Amino acid sequence: MSTQPSNERNTGQSIEVVFGAGGVKGYLHIGMLRALEELGFKISKYTGVSVGGIVAALAANGWSSKKILDLFLESHDRSHNPLLMASAIVFPDFESFIYGKSVFSLEGPWQESVKKLGISPRENLRIVACDSATKAAVLFEGSDYDLGTALSASGAFPGVFLPVRYKGMLLEDGAVFHRNPDQFCQEPAVVSSLGFATKWPAEMLDWISAYFHYREVYFPIVKQETAVDESRNVLIKQQADDVCGLSFGLSKKRCLQMYEDGYRHSKSILLNAIKEGRLPCPKDTAEQ
Repeated sequence: MSTQPSNERNTGQSIEVVFGAGGVKGYLHIGMLRALEELGFKISKYTGVSVGGIVAALAANGWSSKKILDLFLESHDRSHNPLLMASAIVFPDFESFIYGKSVFSLEGPWQESVKKLGISPRENLRIVACDSATKAAVLFEGSDYDLGTALSASGAFPGVFLPVRYKGMLLEDGAVFHRNPDQFCQEPAVVSSLGFATKWPAEMLDWISAYFHYREVYFPIVKQETAVDESRNVLIKQQADDVCGLSFGLSKKRCLQMYEDGYRHSKSILLNAIKEGRLPCPKDTAEQ
């Protein structure tokens, strides 16, 4: 990590970016990506877990924050379509059902989406899932893996989606291992942490979203580690403590507000980190 004073800031170094877990709060990640784009950072690798894996995969494939936002909003409009939910229903084997406690699988929808979106594994992409038996991290890196499998495994939250069979393991949401897995980064990283709901929602929710919100505030489904090495990395604690990650009935207005909040909050912290010499200074912001 650079420890140079502000008048000697390095303009040539790259950084890594970690997009943490948090479901519908992923709009905050997109806002941070917009801030990174505007400030001109050179990003060597994107790490993502759960919804962070989606943003990371799209960004690594060259998608802009605007294009990713448009995709998320389009998906929001389709999320209440019962046919979409029906397409995720499967008849699981006994072991998968015991681990996942669900009949919904992300594998089919993600295989279709990866093909439709034209995205693929990239050398600058790392997706984190978790072995449901050992609770150890399982990393998808390089180019020799199936991206649909990686994304469905990384987002397979227990009690909501079924685990994914992979090389003799049952994989579940990477957040079960760590919500903000910065320990795999080789360079200083900017970590976007989505946090948990800590208070009641600001808007009325459907009963399913309300149930998950109550669980997240009072009785979390699974324990999730969140600690980040702040001596090496820049942590951006995104601010949306009235939103549960599984509140997929959230209004589009609130989603767009999270996007704008993520942009403004992230840009402020990034500029301050540049000023303090904690991040390499992009040439475009050297005079700010």
